[in-house]
Amino acid sequence: MSVLTFELGDKFIVRIVKSHAFNPDDEWVNNYELVSTEANSGAALLNAAQKLVAFEVAIHINVVNFVRLTISTWEEDSKPYDPSAFMSIALTDVGSIAPEGGVVALNNTLSVARVAASGRYGHLFYRGALNEVDVSTPAGRYVFVDPTDMEERIDGAVTSSGIDELFALGDGSFTISLISKDGTQVRPVVGFFPVGVSALPLDHAWFNRTSS
Repeated sequence: MSVLTFELGDKFIVRIVKSHAFNPDDEWVNNYELVSTEANSGAALLNAAQKLVAFEVAIHINVVNFVRLTISTWEEDSKPYDPSAFMSIALTDVGSIAPEGGVVALNNTLSVARVAASGRYGHLFYRGALNEVDVSTPAGRYVFVDPTDMEERIDGAVTSSGIDELFALGDGSFTISLISKDGTQVRPVVGFFPVGVSALPLDHAWFNRTSS
């Protein structure tokens, strides 16, 4: 399997690596899983991944630097490595939202549900995506000041980036999906929805990819 040419139903992992402008050595990553809806080429795969980057740029504060995009096949890494199994692209984007009232610390994340066509939701946790004016602490824990405004922010980013084409009801060449640990169960994602603020340690890794 290759990221350069592939068939209907092939599975891929997209990783977007980011860092904080004031501490560029501290990097973190968000991961997505894509399933091809037709035989295609690496150019189409890269185009889909760049839509995910555009979505993230639209929801992050401009202290977040986008460092690197990697795309790999959803298969166990080989030894020696297969150069056609992944691609890596340097990024120079920054978040598009201006700081307002201070940026929330990176261990408090914007939690966004990946709403599947059936079954439990998946979750994405975005560091550096919340300003202090976006949240309040009525009981000592962050909540959205205006949940409707946050929903509109996510919806606007989905539309402007074009990732709505990657949802199950879209017309793109790939579908964002939730894939089980062994890869046998694939659940298409139909949309994203902000669910709240989640506290996560800075060394937390949220991704369940396991190949065997």
